[in-house]
Amino acid sequence: MPDALPIPPDLVQLQRTRIAAETAVAEYISRVDAQRRELHPDPEQALERAAWSEDESAELGRLRAERDEFGRAVRQHPVLVQAREQGVLWPTWDALQDATRASAS
Repeated sequence: MPDALPIPPDLVQLQRTRIAAETAVAEYISRVDAQRRELHPDPEQALERAAWSEDESAELGRLRAERDEFGRAVRQHPVLVQAREQGVLWPTWDALQDATRASAS
């Protein structure tokens, strides 16, 4: 297996920020779903539970856009661009995941 490229600290931080943005999307969806279940608990209220307000939808859109922006920034980081060009993207990606996990402990 080809060697991974070295992972710089700024890429690790960018990946951590991307993960935090992904978590924010998931937590927001869970929170809104829980609120809607509380407001509309009856089985026949499934449509009401599924209908998000314009404000809720707008906030979800904002959070998703932020998540997508950080995802693009990670993918376009010079180290990952170089890794793709050199054919070592996946070993480098795995090294990034390992470095990100290690930085969280």
